[in-house]
Amino acid sequence: MVIGMNEGSEPLVMSGKEAEVFVIALLKARGPLTTMQIIFLTKMKRKGLIKGEASVEKRGWLWWVP
Repeated sequence: MVIGMNEGSEPLVMSGKEAEVFVIALLKARGPLTTMQIIFLTKMKRKGLIKGEASVEKRGWLWWVP
C-alpha cells in the first residue's frame, strides 16, 4: 500500500496496520484534514479507528481521531 511520498520523492510503502498508525498520528498532530489531504480513510472509518463527515465549507470530507 502506498500512503504518500517520502523526502526522496519515492513512494512510502506501508502495511495496512502501519498505515493506520500513521494516519492516526497525523490526525492527532494536525487535527481535521480533508480527503484531498490524506488517503486510506474509508476502511479505517469502518473499523472505528477514525471519524469522518462531509463538510460543505471544505468541499470534502473532514477526518479526525475520536
